[in-house]
Amino acid sequence: MTQTGEAENTPQTGVERQQRRKPGLERLLATADELLYAEGIQQTGVQRILEQSNVARGTLYGNFGGKDDLIAAYLQRRHTHTLAAVTTAIEHAHSDDPADVFDALLDVGESRSQQGSFRGCAFALAVAEMPAADGPAAHWARTHKTAIKALLKQALTGRVAVPERTAESLMVLYDGALLSAALRPGEDSFEAARATGRLLITTALLPPDPAPGS
Repeated sequence: MTQTGEAENTPQTGVERQQRRKPGLERLLATADELLYAEGIQQTGVQRILEQSNVARGTLYGNFGGKDDLIAAYLQRRHTHTLAAVTTAIEHAHSDDPADVFDALLDVGESRSQQGSFRGCAFALAVAEMPAADGPAAHWARTHKTAIKALLKQALTGRVAVPERTAESLMVLYDGALLSAALRPGEDSFEAARATGRLLITTALLPPDPAPGS
């Protein structure tokens, strides 16, 4: 009995307990991601998330102050995963044509729009339900859109005359394609955004450097 009690108090056992809790926390976050996106933030209660994830209430309140903190974690998780996918797609676009970078971004959006649970941009949906300017939805929407725009601007700098404005225009096309795909599934929303974006970028291209001696 004494040996068992001593073993339970060792640091190693504490680490093992954390490791046991981690799968529960990940299940909680994955379930929150699924339900808050598919069914809506206001319509999805904490109890439903706990029941579907099959984790104890203590897992939630041991890691988050309440539902608002869980919503923030859901949006942060979406931001991290989506930005990683977009960054990888842009890095693999290897091309001298900056329009290919925008195509890579649209490819990520289009792929997600083809999933059965697609309802549009998670951040736009969250802001519609939680419009407070200082709330978690607005914060993560700004963070996410700013990060994607920065990737576009970086790819356009040195290639177009006004990279800031061009990147902003492309973001409008991207956001519009996501919204249109949710409202009018089956239409060529991303193809239309692709064609318009390519025209916009072509118009903004810097002239080629003059040949030496010309």
